[in-house]
Amino acid sequence: MKKETALLSTALFLLSLPLYPIDSILRIGGKEGFRNIGSSSSVRIRSLPEGGSELVLRDMQQSIDGSTDLYLSFDSPSLEEATGNWVVQSNTAQVIEKNRARGNGSGAFFPESRVQLFPKRDTFFSAGIIEGGFTIQFWLYPTTLAEGEGIFVYRKPPSPRQEYQEVSCRISGRTLVWSFVNFFQGQRGKRIDVSLRGTTPLVPREWRHHTLRYDASTGMIEYLLDGEPDAVVYATPSGREERAVFYPSTEKSPHVPFLLGDGYNGLIDEFTIFRRYRESVSLKRYSAEGGWFETLPLDLGYHDSRFIKLSPRQTLPGNSAVFYYYRLANSFIEIGKQEWIPLEPEKDLGTRARGRYLQLRAELYPDGTSSQSPKISELLVSYEPKTPPPPPAFVQAIPGDGEVLLRWSRVSDLSVKGYFVYYGWEPGVFKGNDSSLGPSPLKVGDQTELLVTGLTNGKLYYFSISAYDSSEDPLSGRLSATVNARPSRIYRNERRNKSE
Repeated sequence: MKKETALLSTALFLLSLPLYPIDSILRIGGKEGFRNIGSSSSVRIRSLPEGGSELVLRDMQQSIDGSTDLYLSFDSPSLEEATGNWVVQSNTAQVIEKNRARGNGSGAFFPESRVQLFPKRDTFFSAGIIEGGFTIQFWLYPTTLAEGEGIFVYRKPPSPRQEYQEVSCRISGRTLVWSFVNFFQGQRGKRIDVSLRGTTPLVPREWRHHTLRYDASTGMIEYLLDGEPDAVVYATPSGREERAVFYPSTEKSPHVPFLLGDGYNGLIDEFTIFRRYRESVSLKRYSAEGGWFETLPLDLGYHDSRFIKLSPRQTLPGNSAVFYYYRLANSFIEIGKQEWIPLEPEKDLGTRARGRYLQLRAELYPDGTSSQSPKISELLVSYEPKTPPPPPAFVQAIPGDGEVLLRWSRVSDLSVKGYFVYYGWEPGVFKGNDSSLGPSPLKVGDQTELLVTGLTNGKLYYFSISAYDSSEDPLSGRLSATVNARPSRIYRNERRNKSE
C-alpha cells in the first residue's frame, strides 16, 4: 500500500512540473533561414558557398534618370537593358553571382561571346549633334588582358550624308584604348579622329572602375581609373584646350548594333552610358546611411514571457557596426504601437522585458570607406516562457438527475486565479454545449466544486479541469486527468435524501 501511495505521489509531482524548460532559444537565420524577416531597407539575404545565408547591406544601385542612355546591371540571368532605350537582341555572355563588382551579378564574357543591343528610339549614338557632354562607365575584371580584346564597339557604315563612324574601347598594352573615328564634328562639318590611351597598367583578375567623360564646354575627354584621372585629350583642332570645340555628331541608325564584349575575356559589371558630363564618380559600394531590417512579431508562447537576451552571430569588418532594438507586447495588435528600445547584445535584460510577442530591429552601417558591410549569420533569442499553472491533482465526478457534481483539489500556485471546467461526450474531446451553465469550457473562478446542470440523463459525460492565472488574457494550464459520469433519474431521490 505504501508503495502504491509513493508511486501516486510521484506521478502527481511529474504532472505538476512546468510544460517548458526555464530557458528557451529561438533561432533566426542559421539552418532555420531568415524567413522571420519582415520589412527591410537596403539589406539583403546572401547565400553562402558553404551553405546557409547571411544578412548584409545591399549594394548601391545605379540611379536611372533622364540622362541615362544605356544601363546593363547584369543582376538577372534574363539580361535586360534598364532604360528601355535599347533591346538585347542576342546574348552569349553569362550572368554569374559569385564574382561581381556591384549588385547581384556580373556578366561573364569569353572570346566568342558578346551582347548585341539595338536602339528602340533615339539614343546617344543616333541623336544628331550633341552639344552636351557624355559619360561612359563600367567595372572591368579582365582574365587575360590579351592584345586587342574588345570591351565595346559601335560601327556605323558610311551613308550619303555621313562618313563611316566608330566608337570603341579595347585592351592594348595592358591598358584601355578609347577610339572615336569621325565621331566629333566642328565648324563647317569638319570631323576629327580622337584616341585616348590609359597610362596605368591593368592587372588580370582584379576589379577596376573605368570612366570616360566628355565636357562639351571645353572639349575635354578624360579617362578616370577608379575615380582618379589617368589620361586626358581635347576634341579640338589642336588636341589641346582651346575655344574651338568639336561635338559628337551622329545620325539615326536603328539597324546599327552596339556590341559589348567584342572578343573580351573576363567580367563586366554596371555598364552605363549617360548623355551628360558627370562631375563626380562614386565608387562606394554601400550607402553611408546603411540599412535596416525588422523581424515579424515572434511568438514566445504565453503572456508575460521574459525576453532574456539577444545573442547575434555576426562579423563586423573594419569599423562597420550593427545596432539592435526590441519591443514587446502581450497582444499581436498592440506590438506595433510600442516604442523601440535599444538592445545591447549578450546583456541580460533582467525582469523588465516581458510579453508574448517580441519584435527585433537591426540597423546596419558600413565601414568608413563604405566598402565593407557587417554580416549577420544568426540571431539567438533567449527567453523564459511563462509557465502555465499545473492542473488539479484530484478530480471527482458524482452523477445526479440531469446533473453532475464536480469536485477537485486546489492548485497550490500563487498565480492561480480560477479554473476552467471542460466537458464533452468523448474522452479528450471537450466540445459539450448542452449544460444550462453554457458551452465547454466553463470559467468558474476560484472554487473547487461545481454542479453542472442541464445535462441529458443516460448520456455519458467526460470532464477535465485546468487552472488559469491572473494575466489580463488568462493563461490556462494543462488539463487534469479525465473523469466521467452518467446522469440518471435514479439519483433523484438519492440527492433529495442527502439534502434532507
